[in-house]
Amino acid sequence: MTTKADDILKRFDDLQVDGEPEKEHTLQENAKARALHPDHINAGTAFDWEDIDAYAKELERLDREGPGLKKP
Repeated sequence: MTTKADDILKRFDDLQVDGEPEKEHTLQENAKARALHPDHINAGTAFDWEDIDAYAKELERLDREGPGLKKP
């Protein structure tokens, strides 16, 4: 006698595309995927975002003016 969960899993296996490898869903695989796409940061507090914004502005200033004393 099969259980309801076994029936659902069997139907799910039938729906999967043949030839496609199954994706890993481990913490390590998820971390690798996030590391490959660093443009999308989805973590941090409001204070962290303020620091990131200030750092980005400082980098833009360095690109324009070059290293040196910060102008008020």
